[in-house]
Amino acid sequence: MAGILSPTAPLFVALFERTKYMNDIQGYQNGPVETGASRAKEMSPRAYNLAMSALIFLGFCAMGAGAYFTSTMSFARMMMSGAALPLVFGSFILTIVGMVMMSAAAGKQSVGLSLVGYVIFASTFGLTASFGLANYDLPTINTAFIATAAITFVFGALGVTFPKFFQRVYGIGFGILLATILVEIALMFMGVSQSITDLIVIVVFAGFIGYDTYVATTVPPTLPNAVLMASNLFVDIINVFLRILNILGRRD
Repeated sequence: MAGILSPTAPLFVALFERTKYMNDIQGYQNGPVETGASRAKEMSPRAYNLAMSALIFLGFCAMGAGAYFTSTMSFARMMMSGAALPLVFGSFILTIVGMVMMSAAAGKQSVGLSLVGYVIFASTFGLTASFGLANYDLPTINTAFIATAAITFVFGALGVTFPKFFQRVYGIGFGILLATILVEIALMFMGVSQSITDLIVIVVFAGFIGYDTYVATTVPPTLPNAVLMASNLFVDIINVFLRILNILGRRD
């Protein structure tokens, strides 16, 4: 079960995120992110960026807590007995609920609703994404984290510098994401190695990081918008991180 949930489950979360937010990311008028008059108080650009960074950091903290929980013997016994299945699938459903709440909060510019949504999203998505981390040693995890940080920095800067390029390839990336999920499910049942799909996922989500970083600079700097943008980037970063872990794990 853990092998199925990680790192495949975060792809389903990303697919839902991309499907639900396709209209707002592409700039349609009735999307949830308000780009006109905002009811929430606007922040300074520095505070806005700091808020997004802090929220992403909290997401990693939630993932770390989830990794600790899933590495315990009590959780292993729960998995063997099947008692953990309600927790596993409940976490996935709550992740979706949190994303819907954040989207609604961005539309209403509701600070309280956005924060509650992020707490639900980060805690449950962190748990879902943490499955399988116990299979890697600390040096491998550190290497994957450093590589992910470098990709995030480089593609974030590229997204701001060359926004039109990322706008053009965004739709292609979404199509590749959908195709990769279908191929990966087939390969999973066939028992075939997924090294190629790991590389594809890294490239696709590196592009999403660039695009989402650019989008974050185009919306009003309010806390609800910071929460929504942070959740988008967190999903991107986690998918890159897990796939780098997979590649490094095969080399060990």
